Formats: sequence, C-alpha cells, structure tokens
Amino acid sequence: MKITSKIFAIGILLFFVSFNTVSEFNLEDKIIGKWSISPDKNEAGVWKKVQKLNSNESGMEFKKEGVLIVRMNSGSCATPPITYKNYDGIWKKTSDSTLVITHGFWGGKFKRCILIKMLDNEKLMFETLTDKIIRK
Repeated sequence: MKITSKIFAIGILLFFVSFNTVSEFNLEDKIIGKWSISPDKNEAGVWKKVQKLNSNESGMEFKKEGVLIVRMNSGSCATPPITYKNYDGIWKKTSDSTLVITHGFWGGKFKRCILIKMLDNEKLMFETLTDKIIRK
C-alpha cells in the first residue's frame, strides 16, 4: 500500500510541475533582444528574433531591467512612403507568461498586456489581452 501511495504522490507532483511556465519560457533570458513582426503576415501575434532592426519596418528591442525601444511609424498616416521612429518604453513581467509593454507613439502612449504562448530563441507567439491608448 505504501508503494501505491508514493506512486500516486509522485504522479500528483509531476502533474502540477507540468503547469510551471517559468521553465517553459525562461522569460527574462529569452525575451532580451531585437524582435520584428513575423514575415508571414497571416500569423498575427508572432514576432521573430533578429540581429538588427530594419529601419523600414516595425520592431522592438527588449533590454535588461525593463527597458524597451519600439520602432514604429512616426505619424498617423500609413500610406507609403512610411517613415519610422524609435520610441522609448518599458516592459514588465506580471506573471510567468504575461508582459505589460508601455511605450510612446506619435499620438501619445500605448499600453498592451500580452500572454506569451510560446517563446524560444527564434520566435515569440502571443495573444493580446488588453490594449490601451493614453492620449497626450
């Protein structure tokens, strides 16, 4: 009977450990770097890790200690030719798999909460939970 109880306890422990997202994402180490929107435009909520941000595309750079640089269009018109600008921001981990990203843009500040679904050294897949625009 003791063996059955031990096997059951180990099974329960393994079940709960399988929900631990910290080891799955290793968020703080893997998020640091430069990211651009996935080249597959059909994949919403996907960023691809890059060595350098393209000066003619949107992207963002996560730095240590919550520092964020966001490259996006510099005005309200998205008619080509589009000019891009870097905006300062911050990022904060709110749980093992959620981030709050806040940064400037041409119309004020933008705050987005995202749920990270997959994160490795090349790709970040997420779902937007909330978006908020803070006007000047």
